[in-house]
Amino acid sequence: MAVRKKIDRKTGLPKIDKATGLEVWEAYWNARSNRFAHIRIQKVSDECATEEEAKKAEKQVIKAALQAVALKEALGTCWKAIISAWEAECKRADGDFVNPVTGKRMTEQTVRDTVSTLKNWTKRWLDTPAGELNRSDGKAVIKAAEDAELSKSHLNRIKGCINTVFEYGVQERVILGAKESPVFGVPISIPDEDKLPEILTVEEVQKLLSLAKRHNHTWYPVWALALTTGMRSSELYALRKTNVLLGEGLIRVCESWNWLTGEAKSTKAKYWRNAPIPPALMPLIESLMKTEGPYLLPRISEWEQGLQAMVLRGFCEQHGLPSVKFHTLRACFATHLLASGVEDAKVMRIGGWRDFKTFQIYVRLSGVREKGVSDKFGAVILPPTEESADRGIAERISAIYETTSAA
Repeated sequence: MAVRKKIDRKTGLPKIDKATGLEVWEAYWNARSNRFAHIRIQKVSDECATEEEAKKAEKQVIKAALQAVALKEALGTCWKAIISAWEAECKRADGDFVNPVTGKRMTEQTVRDTVSTLKNWTKRWLDTPAGELNRSDGKAVIKAAEDAELSKSHLNRIKGCINTVFEYGVQERVILGAKESPVFGVPISIPDEDKLPEILTVEEVQKLLSLAKRHNHTWYPVWALALTTGMRSSELYALRKTNVLLGEGLIRVCESWNWLTGEAKSTKAKYWRNAPIPPALMPLIESLMKTEGPYLLPRISEWEQGLQAMVLRGFCEQHGLPSVKFHTLRACFATHLLASGVEDAKVMRIGGWRDFKTFQIYVRLSGVREKGVSDKFGAVILPPTEESADRGIAERISAIYETTSAA
């Protein structure tokens, strides 16, 4: 019999109906799926005045539980199980690795990276039946990745991993009720990487920090560290005081923040590095070290919500500076350091760039490869002029502009 006396949660004793003074009964049923071990459903009836009433309600409770199990089965197995099944099927008996969807060969590292990417960026999906996942879930993952300021290629990789494993689940009929991946067709709102990136001049960087400090802006220490160390937003948020080595004048960058899971993980490049602390930044670092908590920088609500770019853009627009996103601060660090004559390899090592192809955009922005190249050629082909002649040319040009303006 699936009937029992209802227990009062406060007292732990059988519940008593205040109107009748009698014990309250209920019918219940626990149903499990024969196909999917993770599917378990419990249904409980409304309160019944007698045991006989509970027995009558029992059939309806059992029916409701079995219907719920059937519905869950129709949606298929959970996302975590599908990832595991895909990973297992990638490895063949001869030791090679093959994508079970396309039949193309893969390396063992590619399989591991795919599984790692999915467990990281779709962590909230893992215990959800894959058939329940929809476009809204996919958009949430892509937005989280964009807020983490990943590159466009990295975002496309996340989408590709999800699409591949989801398609496998559909083909194997363990995902039911859905034919397309949750991220299928979800746009990535990052411009093409070859477009001229946003950048602030040295004078604009000085103005940004001076104004922020003068107004005692909450984000001043964050922006100051970003511009002087080249650290990413996620690395700054995860920076612990224990990794600030004041005696050595170094910041040890060994963690980054996972915005989806709300915890620290390894850096984007998967290795730790050292960032030197400029002497001018030391007083700020020392004052931050005296604050409460294990983390160096303040836990700002907008930062926790992924709104760091919006805050920076708003401040810049308010004070007549070019509207830039947070990642631009890292670009400014690399570009102006290169322009000041620091070697490529040193800037890459401090900022944590491993791929020179990605880093090359900052070399192009700095102009270090082109600076001075045409100096000798220009001196040869341009006729020498005296200062008086130069003044005469300038005066004639000014006169032309004045005449045009008057007209």
